[in-house]
Amino acid sequence: MGVRHMMWTLRSPTLAFRDRVMEGKPTQDMMVLLELDQSQIVELELHHPNQHSSICRALPLMIEIQNYQRCRPSFMRRVHLKNEAALATRPDNFEGLENEVIKGEVSMAQLANLKIIASQLNASNEPEDLDILIHTLVTGGQVAVESREKECCRQFLLAISNLLPIGCIKLATYKDQYLPEYSSRFNLIGGPHNMDIPLDVSDVIVVRVMPRDLSIVDSDKMSLENCVIEVRRRPENDGSGGGLPQIVKRYRDLLLDADVRDTLLESVLRTTREGWMHKAKICYQMKHHLPASEIFKHITGVGYDDRQVVMYWTAGLSDAYKQHVIASLQHTRHMSIPQTSTTSSR
Repeated sequence: MGVRHMMWTLRSPTLAFRDRVMEGKPTQDMMVLLELDQSQIVELELHHPNQHSSICRALPLMIEIQNYQRCRPSFMRRVHLKNEAALATRPDNFEGLENEVIKGEVSMAQLANLKIIASQLNASNEPEDLDILIHTLVTGGQVAVESREKECCRQFLLAISNLLPIGCIKLATYKDQYLPEYSSRFNLIGGPHNMDIPLDVSDVIVVRVMPRDLSIVDSDKMSLENCVIEVRRRPENDGSGGGLPQIVKRYRDLLLDADVRDTLLESVLRTTREGWMHKAKICYQMKHHLPASEIFKHITGVGYDDRQVVMYWTAGLSDAYKQHVIASLQHTRHMSIPQTSTTSSR
């Protein structure tokens, strides 16, 4: 084990657990999960251990033991009941993944696929395609994956979804054709080989995944490791004209680091997501108090190139959090009215 790997091993889990304990309330991913409908949960495969698995298993217990003072008791009861119902429901057509559920291997398989994607793109004739893919993903662009095999699309899209908070994921693992409304409806979409995406959809990166062995028809045996991954189309604004957001560099370095893998990679990715979601929370609060030009002066660690990421990630905040911010603002304004009147009368 190298020194760098030891550093990550000691540092990232400590940061993650400290954040969970000190925050004293469910994370944004947890809150968003409670607001998803059943079809979204199934599409994201959140019924079993995957990219955001720990929140599914831990949520009922965490909500019971944590003192989330901003939620009324009636709301907390609804949260617990809804989460239990979501976890207890399992679709009939679950594609035979039960063994992976039991073994807890799905999450690691997705992270392994994520490393494969990064490695192939970095080793291609256009190594900057890895940065373009990550940049498009974290700034709100669309990633379209085309393949003759639906399973390849599914594996690719679920792998890269680990780089986004749940609230920012609008996923369709496979559509037979690309309809005009899909450009705004989904940010992750899969489709057939040579999928016809209109040229006026400018903020999209199209990736083609081609199995090397066409004789494999069993989806359980398909792996991105045995596929050729190449970028067929790049977005007009691919980030190459200026500096890259910090999170793009962070993700790229993690995915290309051979010492960061499996549970260590999962922990570091989660910590990174939560760190940038914290900045998004501050941004959402500030935009209700300050002009747009003043917001980022009050958020530490956010440079000019990071602003688009933070603005987009505010869409990943839970409705409960947004409502709380607005309600608190209205309450503050309401309380200031009588104080002003009293001061004037004196």
